[in-house]
Amino acid sequence: MRLIAIVCFCLVGWWSARAETPALLPYNSAHWKQTMLIGAATPDKAQKVQAEIWFLKPDNMRVVVAAEGKRQVIIIKNKTALVFEEGGTMGMKMPLKQQMLDQLAQFTEVFSKLDTWKKAKVGEEKLGDKACEIYGFSDKSGGQTATGKVWLWAEKNFPMRMTMESQGQSVTIEHSDVQVNEGVSPAMFEPSADVKFIEIPSGAGK
Repeated sequence: MRLIAIVCFCLVGWWSARAETPALLPYNSAHWKQTMLIGAATPDKAQKVQAEIWFLKPDNMRVVVAAEGKRQVIIIKNKTALVFEEGGTMGMKMPLKQQMLDQLAQFTEVFSKLDTWKKAKVGEEKLGDKACEIYGFSDKSGGQTATGKVWLWAEKNFPMRMTMESQGQSVTIEHSDVQVNEGVSPAMFEPSADVKFIEIPSGAGK
């Protein structure tokens, strides 16, 4: 089914292949845009993943991914995942499974690792109007070691930029239009009434 393309699209390289279940984000609410560049030293040759993310405590999340000229949506709410194309009329509704959380972790894993990475401060830099502290880190997972830096917006404890390299492959994440604890409407986690969902039973695919 074409709608499942969003799930496959999330599997981008070693970053998400070993991703763990994302922890709840350390904010009451958040909304931001994310650009991820994967696998090349120059932006014009890298694979680009663009997303917009909304979060509302404790476990509501909406992820919109731009892919092939479309905007595809995953909504996580009440232990259920809704998957559909923005502007479309058909979607899938399924019980939230570990596999879906693993794939979504590419967008949120940096938040669960902040406390681990905030050890070695290597500098400070202002990104736009946001004063950031820069931390260097080394991250070991699956027998491989990755090194990188994270630019942390000090006022909100929010990562604005992250760079990481492992075995000749690189990942750069940029966050923009960030709003933290400024109120995200619960309506963001409700699909349009025009979308009709096919329910996928919990035992499907076993």
